[in-house]
Parts: sequence; C-alpha cells; structure tokens
Amino acid sequence: MSAAARVTRYKDTQPLKSLAKASQSCSAPGMAYGKCIGAKYTEVSKGMCEAEFQAFKDCVQKSFGRKW
Repeated sequence: MSAAARVTRYKDTQPLKSLAKASQSCSAPGMAYGKCIGAKYTEVSKGMCEAEFQAFKDCVQKSFGRKW
C-alpha cells in the first residue's frame, strides 16, 4: 500500500463536546425543530418535523465539518 493510499483518520477523544460546539452556531434551526416537536409531541408520527430536523442536521454537519 502506497503512502498516498493510506488515510489517517482523526480520532475525536471528546465527541459529545465537539458536537455541542458544532451545534452552538445552529440555534435558529434548533429552536425551530424544538418548537415543532413541542407543539406536536402528543401526536408523534414518522416524518413529523422532518423539514425542521433536516435544516438543523445540515447546519450541524456544516459546522462540524463532516457528515454521518
């Protein structure tokens, strides 16, 4: 295996702390998602608040710098 083919992976030793930092800049989409869930929590169904969740997820992934 050549040196170019090897990929060094970064090992995050504090993943929850890193995720919390990344989500700090996403307060507006996070609030919108929280309000949607709060308003409909008695009527839970698959896909409810999906647009709000997707906006929050995209924001966190953008701040975090990777997708999952």
